[in-house]
Amino acid sequence: MRLLPMALATIWLGQALGPFSGNWTADFHGTTYVRLALTDGTSTPQGMMTIGRSIQVDKQGNLESVSEAGVTLVPLLDVHRSGDVLSFSYKTADGDIDKFELRLIDSDAAELTLILSDEQRQELASDGIPLPKPFRLAKSR
Repeated sequence: MRLLPMALATIWLGQALGPFSGNWTADFHGTTYVRLALTDGTSTPQGMMTIGRSIQVDKQGNLESVSEAGVTLVPLLDVHRSGDVLSFSYKTADGDIDKFELRLIDSDAAELTLILSDEQRQELASDGIPLPKPFRLAKSR
């Protein structure tokens, strides 16, 4: 009978990270521009990330150049798993809050997508800045 309240708490708090747990990195021509560490917390999924301050893409959204991600990881905000998608927010060094989704490709690969509002998309388009394609991450062993 005690299992029912625990099961309801798990549903209410969100799913455990499962295959998302671990350390993930994104590299471009030998430069690591994303570092992501995910763990199951005591009551909710938790994580930390650092991302390069400069990521340039071509007109199709493919990477052209990146800067190295810092070594100090920043705690993620609002980490939630819904099926095969992990969503979270990240506070940048400038104080902005960026939203991301991480989707598993397989047990050792995932795609990290920057989630932009319609207003942000329009602003980028008016400035002639293309949207980046999802960043490919590899899981560390």
